[in-house]
Amino acid sequence: MIQLTKAGVNFKVTSSTPELNNFWQTIYQEMWENETFNQIVPHLDKNKTFIDIGAWQGPISLVAQQYSKQCVCFEPDTLAYTYLKHNVQLNGFTNIVCENVAVSAKPKLNIGAAVLGDGVTSFTKLDNSIECKTISIQKIFEKYKLTADDVSVIKIDIEGYECELLKDPFWKTLNVNMHISLHGLFFKDKQKYFTDLQEYFGVDYPFNTHADTQEIFIGKK
Repeated sequence: MIQLTKAGVNFKVTSSTPELNNFWQTIYQEMWENETFNQIVPHLDKNKTFIDIGAWQGPISLVAQQYSKQCVCFEPDTLAYTYLKHNVQLNGFTNIVCENVAVSAKPKLNIGAAVLGDGVTSFTKLDNSIECKTISIQKIFEKYKLTADDVSVIKIDIEGYECELLKDPFWKTLNVNMHISLHGLFFKDKQKYFTDLQEYFGVDYPFNTHADTQEIFIGKK
């Protein structure tokens, strides 16, 4: 068990591999995505739901739960999901709901990684491939009886699948705060990746098209 403090929240995580233990004890506490927390946390609301798409082992939601009515987490990597559930149970957090599914409008999705559970599982990788059940963003809102006004932030960190995810027309009906991690590094044709993203964001969105990764926050209008 590893005791942590992040963004003013104290919690514990399950001890696992030496590499992941080092991540939690050093990288996570000191520098991991501090700007992401700076962008997300001020928009969280004790009366609203935080949606975590690509929750991994819970590094965002284990903090977000402190400031939210509930956190609904989606993680298709079966090993990462196991650690996520253990971490939620270890802390006794009752306002975090976890689903072992990918968010997609497609009926199924294959993902893989050199090492499952390490946080970079992607539909662009074939190693250790697993077939995932899916749920669409519209079905999420229906299942949890949510409207856009019920949601504080939707966080999307899905290792390159963001282009495909945002092609679902339902996204354009939502007026919500969104934090999206972009992963151009997974694509040989990075220009096509950004062209595809412009279908959602518009042609004038100021992407850094030379960056391998970038974090963007889209505020509610």
